[in-house]
Amino acid sequence: MLPTSSSSAPSAEGPASTGSPKRGRARENAILAVALELVAEAGFEALTVDAVAARARASKATIYGKWKTKDEMVAEALRRQSEGRAVLAPDTGSLREDLLATAGEMAAALRGKNGVSLVSLVEAVRDHRDLRDAARSQVERASLKVGAAIAEQAGRRGELRQGADVPACLQLTLGQLLFDALFTGQVPGRDEQERLVDRILLPLLENPQRETGSSPPSPAG
Repeated sequence: MLPTSSSSAPSAEGPASTGSPKRGRARENAILAVALELVAEAGFEALTVDAVAARARASKATIYGKWKTKDEMVAEALRRQSEGRAVLAPDTGSLREDLLATAGEMAAALRGKNGVSLVSLVEAVRDHRDLRDAARSQVERASLKVGAAIAEQAGRRGELRQGADVPACLQLTLGQLLFDALFTGQVPGRDEQERLVDRILLPLLENPQRETGSSPPSPAG
């Protein structure tokens, strides 16, 4: 849901024997990858265990033996997806461009660039606690890591306002993009992303002293 370095699904390695923990894990990953493929194709509500079993060439007993419900299965797929990713932050040389790059990645995730569209999971996330917890964990983890990196970079360049909370602003950005997508029927494009960054994020984050070129105030006392 934020910039990452790998694909969006657990590795689908095909049928494998469950004779060892490693092979059993590979088989589970293959089933979970199929579940995410089907969600990406038709949405969570249309997902069935029958369809997962048929495409993964697995028995329903095998699937139900590991995951009691389809939301539990998809939540586990999202968790493993997150575990396999290295969260990356842009480093463009300016705070504004870093924020624009991150907003662009968020918009791509909402559209389903890597498979599962976040918009397609909104209703399911609302109704299913396992999915809600998995999605929230991904967003919080990525916001903290990317936000901390952007803050550190901007701080070195003297761009960051004292006390600025970049991770919170990234969560605000995702929330606004998702809100607009739900109520307009389309994910905000580049122009809308620029307005969000320039009118909302930069006034909250940018160092006003750097903008005016004046010297920072002397320490009190």
